Amino acid sequence: MGSLVRDRHLSRWIRSNGWCFKEPHADPRRAGHGRTGLTQISDEEEVRQRRRSQRTKKNTTRMQSADDIQPCEESGNSCEILYTPEVKNEVIPKITQEFKSLDDVFKYYNKYAFEAGFSVRIHSSKTDKNGETIRKEFVCSKEGESKCSKVSQRQRGITREKCGARLTVIKNRSGEGFVVTQFVEGHSHSLTSPRKRHFLRSHRQVSVAQKVLTQQLAAANVSTSQQMSVLELQAGGLENIGCLRRDFYNCQRDMRKYVDGHDANMLKELFESEKEKNRGFTYTIEEDDEHRLTHCFWADAISRKSYQYFGDVVVFDTTYNTNKYCLMFAPLLGVNHHGQTTLFGCAFLSDETSESFEWLFKEFLKAMPGPPPKMIITDQDPVMTKAIACALPNTFHRYCIWHIVSKFSEKIGALAYKEHYEQFKKCIWNSESSEEFDPTWAYIVEKTNLSTHQWLHSMYEIRARWVPTYTRHIFSAHMTSSQRAEISHSFFKRYLSDNNSMYEFVTRFERALARLRHNELDLDHKDINQKPVLKTSWAMEKKMSELYTLHSFKKFQEEIFQIGAYVLTIRHEDERCCVWKVHREEMEGSRGREVSVDKSSNYVSCSCKMFEFDGIPCRHLLAYLSLMQIRELPSTYLLQRWTKTAKAGRVFDDLGSHQKEICGSSLLVRRPRLFQFASIVIDDAVLDEEGTEIMHEAMASGQKKVALMRCSRQHGSTSSIQLPISLESQHGLKEPLKVRAKGCGKRLKGGKEMAVKKSRKCHGCGLLGQSHDKRNCPKLMNTSSQDARLYDDDDDDDDFVNECNCMFK
Repeated sequence: MGSLVRDRHLSRWIRSNGWCFKEPHADPRRAGHGRTGLTQISDEEEVRQRRRSQRTKKNTTRMQSADDIQPCEESGNSCEILYTPEVKNEVIPKITQEFKSLDDVFKYYNKYAFEAGFSVRIHSSKTDKNGETIRKEFVCSKEGESKCSKVSQRQRGITREKCGARLTVIKNRSGEGFVVTQFVEGHSHSLTSPRKRHFLRSHRQVSVAQKVLTQQLAAANVSTSQQMSVLELQAGGLENIGCLRRDFYNCQRDMRKYVDGHDANMLKELFESEKEKNRGFTYTIEEDDEHRLTHCFWADAISRKSYQYFGDVVVFDTTYNTNKYCLMFAPLLGVNHHGQTTLFGCAFLSDETSESFEWLFKEFLKAMPGPPPKMIITDQDPVMTKAIACALPNTFHRYCIWHIVSKFSEKIGALAYKEHYEQFKKCIWNSESSEEFDPTWAYIVEKTNLSTHQWLHSMYEIRARWVPTYTRHIFSAHMTSSQRAEISHSFFKRYLSDNNSMYEFVTRFERALARLRHNELDLDHKDINQKPVLKTSWAMEKKMSELYTLHSFKKFQEEIFQIGAYVLTIRHEDERCCVWKVHREEMEGSRGREVSVDKSSNYVSCSCKMFEFDGIPCRHLLAYLSLMQIRELPSTYLLQRWTKTAKAGRVFDDLGSHQKEICGSSLLVRRPRLFQFASIVIDDAVLDEEGTEIMHEAMASGQKKVALMRCSRQHGSTSSIQLPISLESQHGLKEPLKVRAKGCGKRLKGGKEMAVKKSRKCHGCGLLGQSHDKRNCPKLMNTSSQDARLYDDDDDDDDFVNECNCMFK
């Protein structure tokens, strides 16, 4: 610095803060710039100070660099060390330097702070009568002192150290822009090294592009820590990301706060945008008297088309802990031609009353293009039973057999369950008619002294809804339980959490649904390009391999492969029908099946009812066709839903397949499109040095053009919160109240109730106050249970036994 500052008051201020300086030495690097550690002043003020400085020569001082600073003592007080940044000339702010806006001031000073190694914050501002800012002061983040004297739970350290470094600007007299009037460069603390500068608060910022990327990764169920790994790989190191992990958590917090109170409106606007993109999308929202959302149902065009092809059987079950309002999530599911789970529609329900379920089923029927389903499978819920009887009177309602069978050990007691489990299992799964099931059940109940057991009696009364022998005459796509729905719930919850808003739920659910549909597309591709390996030389097997999907053909192939082991003999014949007995030749005493032939229609049916239940002809029926030398499977026994052309039929409805790009202005849409194109170009460019250089030049040129475009815009600022929909257009909906479902968990007990000690009960012998439990009950351990299993020698019972074993595991 060329000139000397001689100011009595300034000298006193320096001494009062315990600073002193050596005599300056020449430093051409500092020529023409402000005094480090002191307030820079204008030229007129400097002249006045020079005139006064003749009386205060002893206080003359000049600051050049950090090497000039040394501690001293005066009046018994220890001097503090003054630290001066070593930075380039062009980044140091100067007195009378002008800026167009306060944002430009902050960016310039923050850039200087990054080079120097400190963080910046806004200290104070002053406005005029019109509310416009006329003065603003930016200081070091360590300015001032901490006012908190108590130790908090967060145990944060003290960061304020009375640093005096600052930059002050005032409104220009012309009314446009701001001018620097004060700049203090010295710091009372050590500065951050270059390797640690990315930890400073003012230099950490989650960019708009990073926010969009994290939203997309979160929708793909990528955790925040894994998102940091992705960004680290892209940026070439954690220090180059520009922010820390906690900044992403804070960004998610700000997002939740930003949309708080708008969730229901955002959900409705999302549905409206989906409906504009594809007219086949449908939704219904119910609200109460306070305009608060209570129920919601939606289905897209693909789900509605799937119902047209595979809506003969529906599996329904509700699940919990998928959103922050604890609304019940109720998907309606089915089975496609590959044996995969397919979605027909979804709903949010605020309660589990019969009225709510009835509303859902009626909305479901209105939205679906086909007739009501032939069968619906649910758990044993009287409320749901009542709703289905009202909304779906012509649909067979089947109870989940797994939920009922799994209660046997709990309801009849551990001892009775251990002794008579095999008998109940054989009676339930191996009975082929009501004439066989009813007496067998009565015999077992009488033998086990459970004739007065109320639960067993109630299960017998509703046997027509869950026992296979009463339900096998209706097609159910080989499903006997609602476990397919529970498996789907488990899959969807990988993408969901109980902290999701309804809007977040739908966007994440769509991502999970896209994964399921992609798997279906993959199997469609394999059906076209792959042929199964044939086991026989029969023309029927070859023909069906061309018609069935791979999944369906495996079942058919197993049946047709076994027909050579069966012998058919006529059992009864009259003018209307002919009954054949079919049994395995090499197994004596094996259970035989009866194949009935209607002479008027030539329709063949088997007592195992596999075709009626599963839609695939059984081995007994195929053995009869082979005996009659029928080389091609009649179309009567070829179910269209299991073939490769199951989705070839046209859906006569307003279900469009073309989707319009409505949200083209959203960053969530633009970024993936641009990123995909850039990735293709970069993959080609990085193969050699010349291509890399060309790509680098093109990207640098594009960066400059985008920067010029941003500067030319008057209002080019972008919101820090990016959403694919707007919060401006409100629909008047309020967020739902948080509900508590009957299946979401156990009741919370109070302190007094928890303090009451209950006598220990053994669930094996049923006695109270025992020192043992069910695992080491002497009565159970000393009881010799008969484990003789009654096997059916016929191999066609394997499917039932395997399924039974799965249910009881």
